[in-house]
Amino acid sequence: MDMQVNECNGADAGTKPVTGELTFSWLFEQVQGYAAQSIYPKPSRLEKGGTWVGVVATGLGLLTAALPGSLFPAGSQILILMVCLLIEITGFLLSFVLMIKREGRQYIKPRLTHAAEMDGDFAYWAYLVDQLRTFPRHDREQRLRFANSLRHSMTDRMGLVFGGLQKLGFFPVLVALYLQLRGWQWGDWAGAFDVNPAAAILIFLMVLLYALGWVLVGIRTRLETYVNLLEASLAD
Repeated sequence: MDMQVNECNGADAGTKPVTGELTFSWLFEQVQGYAAQSIYPKPSRLEKGGTWVGVVATGLGLLTAALPGSLFPAGSQILILMVCLLIEITGFLLSFVLMIKREGRQYIKPRLTHAAEMDGDFAYWAYLVDQLRTFPRHDREQRLRFANSLRHSMTDRMGLVFGGLQKLGFFPVLVALYLQLRGWQWGDWAGAFDVNPAAAILIFLMVLLYALGWVLVGIRTRLETYVNLLEASLAD
C-alpha cells in the first residue's frame, strides 16, 4: 500500500491539464493508471484476438456454406469449411481458456481475492479523489450531472440489446456453437455450417453482439468509475 501511495504521489499523470480546466480526457488518463494497477491481469491481446478470430471465422464459414458449390473448384469448399470450423473453435476455446486462467483465482478464493483487490485499489482511488478536489466544485458538479445522464441512457440502451451480458459470461457463444453444431457429425465438415439462412444470421449476430457487447460493457464500467470519483470528490 505504501509503495502504491508513493507511486501515485510521484506520478506525472496526476498533474493538472495545461488549460487548468477539468476535462474527461484528463480524467481518462488518470483512470487508465487506476485500472492498470488492478491485482487481476488484464485480457491479453491473444485473448481478445481469439474472440474476434472466432467471430470472423464463423462469418466466413456461414458465407461459404451459403454460396453454391459450383463457384468453388472440386473439393475446395469442403476444405474451406474445415479450416473455418477449426479456426472458429480454436479461437473461442483459446479465449475461454485464457479467461479462466486469468480470472480463475477469484473463483477459487473469492473473498480473499476481493479483499486484496480492494486494498490494492483504495490508495489510488483516494489519490484521484484528492486530485479532483483541486478543481472548482462547480466544474465537478457539471461534469457529474453530464456523466450520470450519459450512464443512465447508456444502461437503458444496452439493456434493450444485450440484457445482462456481463452476468451470462461466455454462455451466448456456447449457445451459438450449439445451434451451429447440434446436427454435425465427425467427418461431415460441410455439415458444421449446414444451417438455414435464418439460423446462420442468428448465429452470426449472436456471436457478433457478444463481442461488441463486451466492448460496450468496458466503456460503461469506465463511465461508472468517472461518476464514482466525481461523487466522492464532492462529498464532505
